[in-house]
Amino acid sequence: MTLTVGLLGGIPPSLGGGGLELQVARTAAALERRGHRVVHVDREAEPRPFDVLHAFGSEPDIWHRLTHWTRNRVPLVVTPIVVVSPGLKEVGLRASARLPGIVSSGRMRRELLEQASTVIAGTEYERGLLTGSFGADPATTLVIGNGADRVTPGTLPPGVPEGPFALSLGSITPRKRVAETARVLAGGTPLVVAGRYAGPAEELAGWERTVEETGAVWLGEVGDPGEVAALQHGAEALVHLSAAEVQSLAVIETLAQGSPVVLSDIPGHRELAERYPAHVRVVSGPPAVLGALESLRDSPAADPPEVPTWDDVAIELERVYESV
Repeated sequence: MTLTVGLLGGIPPSLGGGGLELQVARTAAALERRGHRVVHVDREAEPRPFDVLHAFGSEPDIWHRLTHWTRNRVPLVVTPIVVVSPGLKEVGLRASARLPGIVSSGRMRRELLEQASTVIAGTEYERGLLTGSFGADPATTLVIGNGADRVTPGTLPPGVPEGPFALSLGSITPRKRVAETARVLAGGTPLVVAGRYAGPAEELAGWERTVEETGAVWLGEVGDPGEVAALQHGAEALVHLSAAEVQSLAVIETLAQGSPVVLSDIPGHRELAERYPAHVRVVSGPPAVLGALESLRDSPAADPPEVPTWDDVAIELERVYESV
């Protein structure tokens, strides 16, 4: 069955964006490879018909757009992408979904998920959050993780040191704790940072000072897929200590290149460690990174892990669309 799939969500390219926008783009490409038509409904100048609408994200902008949805009323699939970890922020987020008489972001998310035909979580932890606090129906809330295209590594970008190096890939924000990682690795394994600075403007000078003092190599944003794949393939390990995450594309893509990852101790990362125990080390914080790298050196994995491709993801989504 050939379907026309409406996709909604993400930051306009002129403003930036990151992992969510890549997820939408790679989902679209995989669906088109399987013969389906894709309509990016927020980019079309004129109305276009579609058979199912798939919204990525559950922030207030998605809620606002769907409160004005009057044309092409079709089944709605939502991938919410709730970036939170256990703790006070999670408690507050759960509470905000149930506050009576207050139109909070949590309440908007709940109203959005209650109207979805199917909700797609990225991890089991996120599924429990969505069904436990945000009105998602357990019977129609599925877990479908991200995939990774098989990209042939190209040439390493200029400036990458010879010999083993650790890699940080993606936007530089306080949530990702890249500065703390650089300080822990200072004087030892070089840290190569590939990503644009996306933290508070007033903290940029502090980040640049950290790079200088620790000897980290900051490449800025690396856009060439071959260079990114070369970094992932050549790294001793990707170090990703995000305080909250659903499922990072940088992590999944690095695993697909056969390289190990050192991850923060949050639910989604623990799920990856269970799935790929030879390639994933979960650490309590930056000080434990050195021990994790040593553990990976002492027990290298014999074979690369079997990571789903985006075509695998598209097959699962196809079944969801056909079912609704």
